[in-house]
Amino acid sequence: MSPDPMGDPPDIDPYAHAIESRHWGMSSCHLVRHEGRYYAWLAGADGNPLVYPMASEAAARGFLDDWHATNLLHTRWDEMVVHIFLLDPGQGPQNAGPPGRSGARIIYHSAVIDAGGDGIWVASYEDTANGHDGGDHRGVGVAARFADLGPALRAFAARAEQAADRIERERVSTVPDVVAGVLRYRAAEARVIAARATVGDAVRRSERELRAARSISPLASAIGISREFLYRVLAGDEWTWPGRPRTRPPGSRLPDTPVTTLAAYTVDSHQFALVSYTDTAGSKCVAVDQDGERGAAVCDVEVSAKDLVNAGMTMASQTMGQGLAAVYGRAHDSVTGLYAVMRSGERVAWPIHYDPRNQERYFAVIADCQQLRDIVAVAGRRRTSLKGNFGIWFRAAP
Repeated sequence: MSPDPMGDPPDIDPYAHAIESRHWGMSSCHLVRHEGRYYAWLAGADGNPLVYPMASEAAARGFLDDWHATNLLHTRWDEMVVHIFLLDPGQGPQNAGPPGRSGARIIYHSAVIDAGGDGIWVASYEDTANGHDGGDHRGVGVAARFADLGPALRAFAARAEQAADRIERERVSTVPDVVAGVLRYRAAEARVIAARATVGDAVRRSERELRAARSISPLASAIGISREFLYRVLAGDEWTWPGRPRTRPPGSRLPDTPVTTLAAYTVDSHQFALVSYTDTAGSKCVAVDQDGERGAAVCDVEVSAKDLVNAGMTMASQTMGQGLAAVYGRAHDSVTGLYAVMRSGERVAWPIHYDPRNQERYFAVIADCQQLRDIVAVAGRRRTSLKGNFGIWFRAAP
């Protein structure tokens, strides 16, 4: 939804003209004002900027928020403090929603993310405009920084409640009352987490006075908990703030990053390469490059004896369900084979490659979206399907 990048941007240092800047890993986005005009200036590790002309300062700030929220919301769910992810539960091939849409639609996605020294962020994306009138259906990204978790959780809850109000008012979803109810429920959960931890902090701050006055039992009775439970509160085992997983911004693959090419394939005149490397943040990454262009990486992929394989994906065409697709990822050490199942019933074996630098095993399957039905990993008598990892992308195109 952004304008096309400029072919001949102003010859200036964006840092010297930036009103505000955001950073994520090795990438940055700057709100730049130069000679009365506004620009959104994206800079990456490769040194080649993308510069977008903006109609106003407000538009540039919206672009900045959108960019930052998108990056924050790509954090893994287990690295978020709390999150909400809601698809329209009534969406599907038989009920594709407003004109111009197809498939499932993200109505609301929001999270509280602790980025360490960069602060605590509340990032939100919502698509609660009523699209039945043919208007603008673009989701809106918002990112706000907080110094403490309490205000962040309360802001997270307030945004969810505001989205619920809009969904009920505009009847956006196929089941608006259900979606609004879920948003209010998750907002209430966040408020309870904050309120309970605030009480716990107050109790722990008062411990010395409570013990001096022998008031442990009276306080437990006053607030409606047992003496034993109050001791767990005082010990910090109950009524505490949620675990604070720190989100590490993704690293980058620089021009001088050592890259191992594990395999090369030619499919329908396109050149694909399965590559692995360690990025600038120390993560172990695997990607599929196409025709010399770097592919999106998946990093620190987790596998286990239970979850034998895990995959990322990239599409060679822009149309969901059409064209070539590469499914790639990591395989557990116990996996002895991997094959694709085509809609014709044919099985096509794909090799698994060991990377001595990362000391992990990686694979890639490259096939026509409309012909690929499943990918199966084999370990002894076990069979693990990868269909659930990519089914939403590979169903037949509308």
